[in-house]
Amino acid sequence: MDFFEAQERARRRTKWLVLLFALAVVGTTLAGYFAAIVATRQLPATARERAAYSAYPRPAARPGWAHWWDPRLFLYVAGGTVAVVALASLFKWSQLRRGGSAVAELVGGRAVNPKTTDLNERRLLNVVEEMAIASGIPMPAVYVLEDEPGLNAFAAGLTTSDAAVAVTRGTLDKLSRDELQGVIGHEFSHILNGDMRLNVRITAVVFGILVIGLIGRGLLRALLRGRVRSNGKNKGGAAVVVVSVGLALLIIGYVGYFFGRLIQAAVSRQREFLADASAVQFTRNPSGITGALRKIGGYALGGNITNQHAAELGHFFFTQAFRSYFGGLWATHPPLPERIRAIDPQWDGQLFTPPAVVDVKHETFADAGFGGARLAPDETLRRVHAAPANLPPVIPVQPLPFKPAAVVADIGALTEGHFRHAQDLLAAIPGPLRDAAHDTALAPVLVYGLLLGSGRTERDRQQEIVSRHAGPGESAALQALRPALSLLEPAARLPLLQLAMPALRRLDRAQLERFVGTLDELVHADQRVTPFEYALQKMLLRQLDLARQPAGRGLVTSPASVGREIAVVLSALARLNAREEAAAARAFAAGTARLPAALHDLALAGAAESGLEQLDAALDRLASASLPLKKDLLVAAAHVVGGDGTVSVEEGELYRALAATLDCPMPNLALAG
Repeated sequence: MDFFEAQERARRRTKWLVLLFALAVVGTTLAGYFAAIVATRQLPATARERAAYSAYPRPAARPGWAHWWDPRLFLYVAGGTVAVVALASLFKWSQLRRGGSAVAELVGGRAVNPKTTDLNERRLLNVVEEMAIASGIPMPAVYVLEDEPGLNAFAAGLTTSDAAVAVTRGTLDKLSRDELQGVIGHEFSHILNGDMRLNVRITAVVFGILVIGLIGRGLLRALLRGRVRSNGKNKGGAAVVVVSVGLALLIIGYVGYFFGRLIQAAVSRQREFLADASAVQFTRNPSGITGALRKIGGYALGGNITNQHAAELGHFFFTQAFRSYFGGLWATHPPLPERIRAIDPQWDGQLFTPPAVVDVKHETFADAGFGGARLAPDETLRRVHAAPANLPPVIPVQPLPFKPAAVVADIGALTEGHFRHAQDLLAAIPGPLRDAAHDTALAPVLVYGLLLGSGRTERDRQQEIVSRHAGPGESAALQALRPALSLLEPAARLPLLQLAMPALRRLDRAQLERFVGTLDELVHADQRVTPFEYALQKMLLRQLDLARQPAGRGLVTSPASVGREIAVVLSALARLNAREEAAAARAFAAGTARLPAALHDLALAGAAESGLEQLDAALDRLASASLPLKKDLLVAAAHVVGGDGTVSVEEGELYRALAATLDCPMPNLALAG
């Protein structure tokens, strides 16, 4: 299943969620109405009240069921229930819409310091980095649930740009690197398959349904703690009223609780098999994820989470995070034996008892990456110090192999080839640059360094721009990074930008404004914008924007409404390396032939109408397009730039910027052919 199919499946699940939510609200409303009708149909309590009741003119006899039907009361109850549930759901959505970090912090997560000296945490960061590079998404924030000894993990967020990956302390301490890799691969599948946003919606919906019960429980607790007091002859009456109302709300709320847990279970279970299979496909190591599952099954605590929000967020986790009552009816995950046998049909049924702590020092570990060819640390330092500070990066002249069908199929993919290539890329990045990518103060300087030109005069002018706009300190830091930058392979530039995203997201408003302003000055220093400069700036700003406002905007579904923007994008790509108008026209026609019939009559825009400024505006508009439209555009664009089976480095970077702007994670193009 490709990225777009997975996203469409998540969208269909959202519709299913809406139906279940409506049924839950109906059930809660009926329970509330029943409680209200019982309360209003009670006979008077005192003799005087009964006498008055008997003397009161009685209405004509009605059928038995009519005694229990009061339209006005039903409307009051239904309106009140819907209002409370809706407001509570909106509150929870607003609380979690800040992205994955908000979810991780809700359950007590601690952000892992990129400079940590803890070997377990460094190993975790390295595994996440490898998978981020391989899948083409910005590096997620990484959290540890420090107070959780159980074996569990989750990924959360609304987009790939605001995602967070969290693991429990038990997972960090008790799993081997292969097992940890399997768990993180599983979570990356949820990131790429659109499950994260659905999880946040489920959380908001379930909280809205549960809130009535929480109100009732709060009233009862307040009474027990002596917070409800009254004086005089009605001293006991207030308490009785509070108890009655509290119990009624609690019972009504737990009707909603029942439905809420059903929603979690119904939407969550089947996708876990897909995520397990994706993790195996990604790492080509079935024993990794099965080993983790067998340790969870053999561990006394299993995957249990002790935080009070465990049940509320149970559908986020790698495995069952809370005790499931009603058998498997409320289980958010399939039974462990079923998951293990789906991967290993020959499993003998044996479970592991995990060690107290895995000996990380005896695992294959190095800061430069796990696996793949890499320079020894001494050789890396020797090459960095020997490199002239003004040596420009070497840009390969050979084009990259490029097959449009394979490129689009790789969007959001989890493949072993990309994974191994990511390991090699990470290993080849000089240590000072990786350290800078992790440092909030140095990450902006690193981005400036990626934009340094090839001529000495140009580089000196850019250095002066950094000094003037960012300050002498950042200019000196840039000068210090130049030797390492001279060793950076061109294919590693955008992956290095991905690694720097968590540090860049931590910039405060003033720092961010200064960084963006300096970046813009550097891009326009020579009065022209190269495709790489545009690609880097566009990817960076788009991902920072998604991280700040991950909820996004409404969808554009009509191809005709964005026809002009699609024509601008395809025209800009067609003209990128075309030496004559006829060649640009042929490339443009190859792309439009892949578009829906309604867009076949698009015309090649002139050079003045399809420059980078016009391309920028068009991509901003297309960022809110529906997934089918995005896929059509990416397929068409791939045929424009790769009609001859190859792409230049510039074309490839611009195509990746296009995909990133559309929030479609694109792995490195080196393996697309």
